[in-house]
Amino acid sequence: MPARPKVLVAGGGVAALEALLALHDLVGRRVHLELLAPGTQFLNRPASVAEPFGLGGPAPVTFAGVTAHCGATLHTGTLAAVRPEASVVVTADEHELDYDTLVVAVGGRAAEALRGAVPFAGPQDVPALAAVLDAAERGEVRAIAFALPVRIGWTLPLYELAIMTAVELRSRGARDVQLTLVTSENAPLWLFGEPASDALSTLLRERGIDLVSGRPAAIANGQLVLERGELIPADRTIVLPPLQGPWIEGLAHDDHGFIPVDPHGRVSGAPGVFAAGDATSFPIKQGGLATQQADVVATTLAADLGAVDSAAPFRPVLRGLLLTGGAPLYLRAELTAKGTVQRTGHARRALHGQVSTRALWWPPGKVAGRYLAPYLATARPVSLGREPLRDRGAGGAPPPAGDAGEALELALLMAEEDARAGDLAQALHALDAAAALAGGVLPREAARKRDAWRAALAPAALSL
Repeated sequence: MPARPKVLVAGGGVAALEALLALHDLVGRRVHLELLAPGTQFLNRPASVAEPFGLGGPAPVTFAGVTAHCGATLHTGTLAAVRPEASVVVTADEHELDYDTLVVAVGGRAAEALRGAVPFAGPQDVPALAAVLDAAERGEVRAIAFALPVRIGWTLPLYELAIMTAVELRSRGARDVQLTLVTSENAPLWLFGEPASDALSTLLRERGIDLVSGRPAAIANGQLVLERGELIPADRTIVLPPLQGPWIEGLAHDDHGFIPVDPHGRVSGAPGVFAAGDATSFPIKQGGLATQQADVVATTLAADLGAVDSAAPFRPVLRGLLLTGGAPLYLRAELTAKGTVQRTGHARRALHGQVSTRALWWPPGKVAGRYLAPYLATARPVSLGREPLRDRGAGGAPPPAGDAGEALELALLMAEEDARAGDLAQALHALDAAAALAGGVLPREAARKRDAWRAALAPAALSL
């Protein structure tokens, strides 16, 4: 009997675990699954935002437990390089592992956000934020700013931090602390549509949080300085650090280290190599989208092996659970057709969003992964293929499926928003991701904007 092909998943975050669970369900008996992960357990970064406020997080999930559930082999280490011509990966401690198919799901790396700010990127930053709350309770901190630096593709956690800080300080009797949230977004959480923006604006007002439009430039003398010169009182400034890519040697990457992929997650120039999640160049870095990318990769591999008939391309559906210190808000959005543009004949897209205090998907966790959500929600093994995550529409039915191309259009939409906010460099990165999804060819209008944005940046580059 020929040996089963070896599928190696590299990473220890939501995309890696989702890929492993999906592959186990779809092709588990046809392949030999292996996981290369750092450390011993999964760090649930999306849920860590609740920890500074005394809210319990989910139970730990060990890599040994997940691999045992999937019948997979576990390797401990960090992916450093890939040699596609030899089908070999090299770990940071120079160990080599061979593969037939590789799924790179190693996530991104936090970069320095704003000198002097308090970053929040996950469990490791919980003590620093808790210290800010304690200082505010003692009266040592009278003003806190929450700011979004450049290159942030997922803003929801900052709103959670601001809102729950307001609730926490009020419960401690520290009612005179000034809270300000600074964002360059056109509207709060604009990706989820107008209903979500309206609901969040109301929530910020009710919690006494000032909303300021702008981009942070520096911190000086107890103030946050915005690019346009405005000064925001800030004894402490909390920021979400931007991500940079993993810079995997041997794989194509953009100038921030992210891996461009096609709509099925394939990495150009590396046969048998796929990538999913924050390691890719897709501009929105969010756990739910990372799991959707992982599902596309797993289904594509299953189709290649004949386990399923076909594999649909990446079609992003945004799901976000916003913690408020009270009843959470469930947010969901997807692209829908909105008429036609007669001049070009192309369908125009709009984001259709929902907001509700009732769960819009089930199980209703922070990580809305088809396989990972039910795995995290149960204390016993379940048949994830028969009990996957499912959407719950207003009438209990899931939303209708759309056609392909949503990932490309969402990347183009992100580019437009970045350009509107004045971040042309990030807009160009979003266009690079769009080009990868479109096979290297941008729509004509997007290509025209790319040329214009590059020309606008050229004088600034020459002056450096």
